[in-house]
Amino acid sequence: MNTSRRALFLAATLLVGTVLIGGVTNTAAAATTAASTTAASTADEATLYVVQGLPGAAIDVAVDGQTVARKVETTNVVGPFPVSAGTRTLTFTDGEGKVVAENTIEAGAGSSSDLVLHLTTAAGDPPVVTQFANDLTGVPSDKASLTVAHTAAVPPADVRVDGQVLSANIANGESLNLVVPVGTYKVDIVPAGESSPVVFGPVDLTVQGGSLNRVYAVGDPAATTMNVAVHVLKVPESGSPPPVMVDTGTGGMAVMIQLIARILHLWRG
Repeated sequence: MNTSRRALFLAATLLVGTVLIGGVTNTAAAATTAASTTAASTADEATLYVVQGLPGAAIDVAVDGQTVARKVETTNVVGPFPVSAGTRTLTFTDGEGKVVAENTIEAGAGSSSDLVLHLTTAAGDPPVVTQFANDLTGVPSDKASLTVAHTAAVPPADVRVDGQVLSANIANGESLNLVVPVGTYKVDIVPAGESSPVVFGPVDLTVQGGSLNRVYAVGDPAATTMNVAVHVLKVPESGSPPPVMVDTGTGGMAVMIQLIARILHLWRG
Protein backbone atom coordinates (compact mmCIF):
# COMPACT_ATOMS: atom_id res chain seq x y z
CA MET A 1 0.00 0.00 0.00
CA ASN A 2 1.61 3.31 -1.11
CA THR A 3 1.85 6.36 1.11
CA SER A 4 -1.10 8.23 -0.41
CA ARG A 5 -3.39 5.20 -0.15
CA ARG A 6 -2.22 4.56 3.39
CA ALA A 7 -3.06 8.17 4.28
CA LEU A 8 -6.53 7.89 2.72
CA PHE A 9 -7.16 4.63 4.52
CA LEU A 10 -6.09 6.19 7.81
CA ALA A 11 -8.36 9.16 7.20
CA ALA A 12 -11.29 6.87 6.49
CA THR A 13 -10.53 4.81 9.58
CA LEU A 14 -10.35 7.93 11.74
CA LEU A 15 -13.64 9.20 10.31
CA VAL A 16 -15.33 5.88 10.93
CA GLY A 17 -14.05 5.92 14.49
CA THR A 18 -15.23 9.49 14.97
CA VAL A 19 -18.71 8.68 13.67
CA LEU A 20 -19.15 5.38 15.47
CA ILE A 21 -17.47 6.34 18.73
CA GLY A 22 -17.51 10.11 19.02
CA GLY A 23 -20.05 11.41 16.54
CA VAL A 24 -22.94 9.11 17.32
CA THR A 25 -22.31 9.15 21.04
CA ASN A 26 -22.00 12.93 21.19
CA THR A 27 -24.98 13.47 18.93
CA ALA A 28 -27.07 11.07 20.98
CA ALA A 29 -25.90 12.72 24.17
CA ALA A 30 -26.75 16.16 22.82
CA ALA A 31 -30.17 14.97 21.68
CA THR A 32 -30.75 13.28 25.01
CA THR A 33 -29.65 16.39 26.90
CA ALA A 34 -31.87 18.65 24.79
CA ALA A 35 -34.81 16.28 25.16
CA SER A 36 -34.15 15.95 28.88
CA THR A 37 -33.96 19.72 29.30
CA THR A 38 -37.17 20.25 27.35
CA ALA A 39 -38.92 17.41 29.14
CA ALA A 40 -37.70 18.69 32.49
CA SER A 41 -38.91 22.23 31.84
CA THR A 42 -42.27 20.89 30.66
CA ALA A 43 -42.52 18.37 33.48
CA ASP A 44 -41.71 21.00 36.07
CA GLU A 45 -44.31 23.51 34.90
CA ALA A 46 -48.07 23.90 34.62
CA THR A 47 -50.08 26.54 32.79
CA LEU A 48 -52.88 28.46 34.48
CA TYR A 49 -55.57 30.75 33.06
CA VAL A 50 -57.98 32.77 35.19
CA VAL A 51 -61.60 33.40 34.21
CA GLN A 52 -63.28 36.29 36.04
CA GLY A 53 -66.90 35.23 36.47
CA LEU A 54 -67.87 37.53 39.34
CA PRO A 55 -70.46 40.12 38.22
CA GLY A 56 -69.83 43.84 38.62
CA ALA A 57 -66.28 43.62 39.93
CA ALA A 58 -62.73 44.35 38.87
CA ILE A 59 -60.47 41.78 40.50
CA ASP A 60 -56.75 41.49 41.19
CA VAL A 61 -55.26 38.00 40.90
CA ALA A 62 -52.26 36.65 42.79
CA VAL A 63 -50.53 33.27 42.58
CA ASP A 64 -48.64 32.27 45.72
CA GLY A 65 -48.80 35.88 46.91
CA GLN A 66 -47.43 37.32 43.67
CA THR A 67 -49.85 39.57 41.73
CA VAL A 68 -50.18 38.36 38.12
CA ALA A 69 -53.13 40.48 36.91
CA ARG A 70 -54.93 43.63 38.04
CA LYS A 71 -58.48 44.95 37.60
CA VAL A 72 -59.77 41.95 35.65
CA GLU A 73 -63.32 42.72 34.53
CA THR A 74 -66.26 40.31 34.45
CA THR A 75 -66.02 37.57 31.73
CA ASN A 76 -62.37 38.43 30.98
CA VAL A 77 -59.80 35.65 30.70
CA VAL A 78 -56.18 36.33 31.69
CA GLY A 79 -53.07 34.21 31.25
CA PRO A 80 -51.31 32.00 30.49
CA PHE A 81 -49.41 31.99 33.75
CA PRO A 82 -46.64 29.36 33.82
CA VAL A 83 -46.08 28.08 37.36
CA SER A 84 -44.02 25.37 38.97
CA ALA A 85 -45.87 22.09 39.22
CA GLY A 86 -47.28 21.37 42.66
CA THR A 87 -49.59 23.05 45.14
CA ARG A 88 -50.40 26.65 44.23
CA THR A 89 -52.53 29.21 46.07
CA LEU A 90 -54.69 31.68 44.14
CA THR A 91 -55.93 34.81 45.86
CA PHE A 92 -58.53 37.20 44.45
CA THR A 93 -58.88 40.70 45.88
CA ASP A 94 -61.10 43.68 45.09
CA GLY A 95 -59.94 47.23 44.41
CA GLU A 96 -59.60 47.92 48.13
CA GLY A 97 -57.39 44.91 48.75
CA LYS A 98 -60.11 42.84 50.42
CA VAL A 99 -59.82 39.10 49.78
CA VAL A 100 -62.84 38.00 47.74
CA ALA A 101 -61.85 34.34 47.36
CA GLU A 102 -58.86 32.10 47.84
CA ASN A 103 -58.21 28.54 46.81
CA THR A 104 -55.35 26.07 46.85
CA ILE A 105 -55.09 23.98 43.69
CA GLU A 106 -52.88 21.21 42.37
CA ALA A 107 -50.99 22.24 39.25
CA GLY A 108 -50.08 18.97 37.58
CA ALA A 109 -46.82 18.71 35.67
CA GLY A 110 -47.38 19.69 32.03
CA SER A 111 -51.06 20.45 32.65
CA SER A 112 -53.25 23.35 31.56
CA SER A 113 -56.12 24.60 33.72
CA ASP A 114 -58.77 27.29 33.84
CA LEU A 115 -59.39 28.74 37.30
CA VAL A 116 -62.86 30.29 37.42
CA LEU A 117 -63.93 32.81 40.06
CA HIS A 118 -67.72 32.53 40.31
CA LEU A 119 -70.85 32.61 42.46
CA THR A 120 -72.39 29.58 44.13
CA THR A 121 -76.08 28.67 44.18
CA ALA A 122 -76.49 29.63 47.84
CA ALA A 123 -77.52 33.26 48.27
CA GLY A 124 -75.09 35.22 50.38
CA ASP A 125 -72.29 32.64 50.17
CA PRO A 126 -68.87 34.00 49.18
CA PRO A 127 -67.57 33.37 45.65
CA VAL A 128 -65.59 30.22 44.96
CA VAL A 129 -62.74 29.24 42.68
CA THR A 130 -63.23 26.12 40.55
CA GLN A 131 -60.43 24.45 38.63
CA PHE A 132 -61.21 23.00 35.19
CA ALA A 133 -58.58 20.92 33.42
CA ASN A 134 -58.11 21.89 29.77
CA ASP A 135 -58.30 18.81 27.54
CA LEU A 136 -55.92 19.72 24.72
CA THR A 137 -56.54 16.54 22.72
CA GLY A 138 -56.26 17.26 19.01
CA VAL A 139 -59.29 17.69 16.75
CA PRO A 140 -59.59 18.03 12.95
CA SER A 141 -59.49 21.59 11.59
CA ASP A 142 -63.17 21.36 10.60
CA LYS A 143 -64.21 20.26 14.10
CA ALA A 144 -64.19 21.97 17.48
CA SER A 145 -63.97 20.69 21.03
CA LEU A 146 -66.76 22.45 22.93
CA THR A 147 -66.98 22.54 26.71
CA VAL A 148 -69.89 24.27 28.44
CA ALA A 149 -69.53 24.85 32.18
CA HIS A 150 -72.16 25.77 34.78
CA THR A 151 -70.58 28.44 36.97
CA ALA A 152 -73.65 30.61 37.64
CA ALA A 153 -75.87 31.10 40.69
CA VAL A 154 -78.35 28.59 39.32
CA PRO A 155 -79.53 25.24 40.79
CA PRO A 156 -78.78 22.04 38.85
CA ALA A 157 -79.73 22.65 35.24
CA ASP A 158 -79.88 21.23 31.72
CA VAL A 159 -77.58 22.59 29.04
CA ARG A 160 -79.18 22.73 25.60
CA VAL A 161 -77.50 23.21 22.25
CA ASP A 162 -79.82 24.10 19.36
CA GLY A 163 -82.76 23.24 21.60
CA GLN A 164 -81.54 19.71 22.39
CA VAL A 165 -80.53 18.71 25.92
CA LEU A 166 -76.95 17.52 25.65
CA SER A 167 -76.28 17.21 29.35
CA ALA A 168 -78.89 17.03 32.08
CA ASN A 169 -78.83 17.97 35.74
CA ILE A 170 -75.46 19.73 35.74
CA ALA A 171 -74.60 21.26 39.10
CA ASN A 172 -72.71 24.47 39.76
CA GLY A 173 -69.03 23.78 39.08
CA GLU A 174 -69.64 20.98 36.55
CA SER A 175 -69.24 20.92 32.77
CA LEU A 176 -69.86 18.87 29.65
CA ASN A 177 -67.66 18.37 26.57
CA LEU A 178 -68.40 17.30 23.01
CA VAL A 179 -66.76 17.54 19.59
CA VAL A 180 -68.91 19.39 17.04
CA PRO A 181 -68.55 20.58 13.43
CA VAL A 182 -67.39 24.17 13.04
CA GLY A 183 -70.43 26.45 13.00
CA THR A 184 -72.72 28.65 15.07
CA TYR A 185 -74.88 27.09 17.79
CA LYS A 186 -77.57 28.35 20.12
CA VAL A 187 -76.71 27.51 23.72
CA ASP A 188 -79.03 27.98 26.67
CA ILE A 189 -79.56 26.72 30.21
CA VAL A 190 -82.88 25.71 31.76
CA PRO A 191 -83.80 24.21 35.16
CA ALA A 192 -83.15 20.47 35.28
CA GLY A 193 -85.99 18.56 33.63
CA GLU A 194 -87.81 21.73 32.58
CA SER A 195 -88.05 23.74 29.38
CA SER A 196 -88.56 27.07 31.12
CA PRO A 197 -87.70 29.51 32.44
CA VAL A 198 -84.53 29.92 30.40
CA VAL A 199 -82.04 31.08 33.02
CA PHE A 200 -79.29 31.73 30.52
CA GLY A 201 -79.34 32.48 26.80
CA PRO A 202 -79.96 31.49 24.23
CA VAL A 203 -76.64 32.86 22.98
CA ASP A 204 -75.23 32.36 19.49
CA LEU A 205 -71.89 30.67 19.88
CA THR A 206 -69.56 30.39 16.89
CA VAL A 207 -66.96 27.73 17.63
CA GLN A 208 -63.45 27.82 16.19
CA GLY A 209 -62.09 24.76 14.41
CA GLY A 210 -59.00 22.95 15.63
CA SER A 211 -59.56 24.47 19.07
CA LEU A 212 -60.91 23.85 22.54
CA ASN A 213 -63.80 26.29 22.98
CA ARG A 214 -64.64 26.77 26.66
CA VAL A 215 -67.92 28.50 27.53
CA TYR A 216 -68.74 29.54 31.10
CA ALA A 217 -72.21 30.66 32.20
CA VAL A 218 -71.67 33.18 35.00
CA GLY A 219 -73.75 35.57 37.08
CA ASP A 220 -77.08 35.48 38.86
CA PRO A 221 -80.45 35.48 37.04
CA ALA A 222 -82.16 36.96 40.12
CA ALA A 223 -79.91 39.99 39.84
CA THR A 224 -80.10 40.01 36.01
CA THR A 225 -76.34 39.62 35.78
CA MET A 226 -76.19 36.43 33.71
CA ASN A 227 -73.38 36.51 31.20
CA VAL A 228 -70.94 34.27 29.36
CA ALA A 229 -67.16 33.99 29.38
CA VAL A 230 -65.45 32.33 26.45
CA HIS A 231 -61.92 30.94 26.36
CA VAL A 232 -60.51 29.48 23.13
CA LEU A 233 -57.32 27.39 23.10
CA LYS A 234 -55.68 25.99 19.98
CA VAL A 235 -55.08 22.23 20.07
CA PRO A 236 -53.00 19.96 17.81
CA GLU A 237 -54.71 19.14 14.56
CA SER A 238 -55.65 15.48 14.27
CA GLY A 239 -56.12 13.61 11.02
CA SER A 240 -53.29 15.44 9.27
CA PRO A 241 -52.50 14.43 5.66
CA PRO A 242 -49.53 12.08 5.11
CA PRO A 243 -46.19 13.69 4.19
CA VAL A 244 -45.58 14.17 0.45
CA MET A 245 -41.82 13.65 0.78
CA VAL A 246 -39.55 11.72 3.09
CA ASP A 247 -36.28 13.61 3.53
CA THR A 248 -33.41 11.35 4.55
CA GLY A 249 -31.32 14.40 5.45
CA THR A 250 -28.06 15.96 4.38
CA GLY A 251 -26.48 16.61 7.75
CA GLY A 252 -24.86 14.69 10.56
CA MET A 253 -24.46 10.98 9.77
CA ALA A 254 -25.57 11.41 6.13
CA VAL A 255 -22.72 13.84 5.34
CA MET A 256 -20.13 11.76 7.21
CA ILE A 257 -21.13 8.57 5.41
CA GLN A 258 -20.92 10.34 2.03
CA LEU A 259 -17.45 11.65 2.89
CA ILE A 260 -16.24 8.21 4.01
CA ALA A 261 -17.55 6.70 0.77
CA ARG A 262 -15.62 9.24 -1.29
CA ILE A 263 -12.37 8.59 0.62
CA LEU A 264 -12.71 4.82 0.24
CA HIS A 265 -13.43 5.28 -3.47
CA LEU A 266 -10.20 7.29 -3.88
CA TRP A 267 -8.25 4.69 -1.89
CA ARG A 268 -9.51 1.84 -4.04
CA GLY A 269 -9.04 3.58 -7.27
